[in-house]
Amino acid sequence: MQHLKTKQYGPVKAFELGYHWPGLPTFTVHIYFIDGLLIDTGQYNCRHTVLSLFKQLPLQQIALTHWHEDHIGNVSTLYNHFHPTIFADPLTAEKVRQGFDIMLYEKYFFGKIRPQDIPIKTLPEEIKTSKYSFVPIYTPGHSDDHHVYLEPNEGWLFSGDLFVSQRIKVFRKGENIWQQIDSLKRVLALYFDKVFCAHNPQIEFGRKSLERKLDYFESFTEQVCFWYNQGYKTAEIIQKMALKDKKMINLMTGYDVSVHWMVGSVIKHLPVSL
Repeated sequence: MQHLKTKQYGPVKAFELGYHWPGLPTFTVHIYFIDGLLIDTGQYNCRHTVLSLFKQLPLQQIALTHWHEDHIGNVSTLYNHFHPTIFADPLTAEKVRQGFDIMLYEKYFFGKIRPQDIPIKTLPEEIKTSKYSFVPIYTPGHSDDHHVYLEPNEGWLFSGDLFVSQRIKVFRKGENIWQQIDSLKRVLALYFDKVFCAHNPQIEFGRKSLERKLDYFESFTEQVCFWYNQGYKTAEIIQKMALKDKKMINLMTGYDVSVHWMVGSVIKHLPVSL
């Protein structure tokens, strides 16, 4: 069952998409449409809903934040029907064109990913619409290609998966917490007040939400480093910090999402200076 909830934040349209059977969706994804520009395309399982939406909207451009399946799932469907100009990081474009394997839980919630030979342009310094200008900012950590889009005159930050929550408790395998800290600092050096997150919009207190996430990450890495320097290993550090690995999430995702990967990321990517 495809789920759609439409929200309006001034001139920004937000579409919250989810897929689940039966009942309400476990995971939802927000895509944002402003002045002919769509930021991310949602999950393939919601392709019929997305296609129906843009039969009624003047889609001219698409900007992708990163290559994960819940963000690029409908880019080829939208291109084949409406032929917008598509912008993305070269790695994002490569993933779209070559396709990639996804796990069983991802197929269930988000849908299949197939190679799609569509034209994708490298990100320019600015993506311009008739009324606005969006600046791509490289923000790796959640993925190697991750970008956010800043409209500096309006104070809008379209943050992809840079935010998600003030207190992230699990990581996907392969995330880099130190890069995420650097990315948060890079973004917080700029002006914005509204955060259009792909999963958890922070419209009223956007900057404060990102500041709190940065504080949390810095505290988390400090604690992990303390126990690691005492000679403890990842599983022992999890116990020392009284962290809880949710077995249902581990089971459902085939251990692709876990507190183990979050603690392990601190250790694996530990800066030499520490």
